[in-house]
Amino acid sequence: MKQSTKRNIVSIVSIALFLFSTVPSTATDREIVAVAAGIAPCVEEVMTLYVSEGNEPLSIVKGPCGALAKQADANAPYGLILLSEPRWPKWMESRDLLMDIHTFAIGQLVLWSPGTEKPNLSDLEKKTVAIPDPDTTAYGMAAQKHLQKLNMWNSLDRKKILPAKSAPQAIITVKSGAAEWAFIPESAALKAEGSFTVMEGATLPQVGGLSPSAGVEAKKFWSFCRSSQVDPIWLKWGFALEGRN
Repeated sequence: MKQSTKRNIVSIVSIALFLFSTVPSTATDREIVAVAAGIAPCVEEVMTLYVSEGNEPLSIVKGPCGALAKQADANAPYGLILLSEPRWPKWMESRDLLMDIHTFAIGQLVLWSPGTEKPNLSDLEKKTVAIPDPDTTAYGMAAQKHLQKLNMWNSLDRKKILPAKSAPQAIITVKSGAAEWAFIPESAALKAEGSFTVMEGATLPQVGGLSPSAGVEAKKFWSFCRSSQVDPIWLKWGFALEGRN
């Protein structure tokens, strides 16, 4: 068997195992929405409202932006992809994996602490900080760029920077005691409670789109996500709406 064929088989098996581990068995016939892990709580609330109005539910698969994009490239059956940055949607569009692309909200990077006292950047060098992987996650990339802009990135002790696969994993790293603070989206910080400081100017367009094979329900839910009816939910979770399209 050729090496390339073996790699294709491994990719297909990996995707199948991933999907069956994340989608309930009773929902495998539903269309699937792939959602960046950091914004999943908000999207789940949007889905609840959508279903309460008599619409069919869609299954939600969560993960890092880069991982979801690469799974779609390997034929994962995602009808709608909602990511927390424009980088990976552009990559998907260049590979004809995404259409009807829009910015549905604007996300905000924050520095989060599980305690009651707001974290301060001036104390960052003294702390162990969890940061989502800048290569595959939106807010990890935003954190790195923000710290570089402030000329702080290179001065940080690399032993005190703990990489995480996603924003939720960064929160778990802090709650386990391995790190003290984390850079995460405001939406994730609101769910995690504690306290946080907004990183001014560190915002990210939340970008989504349909796969070429998207069905009726995925298309309906995508329109619903961008409707004024959902605006209060986005705002509640710390997103801005100015500048979306």
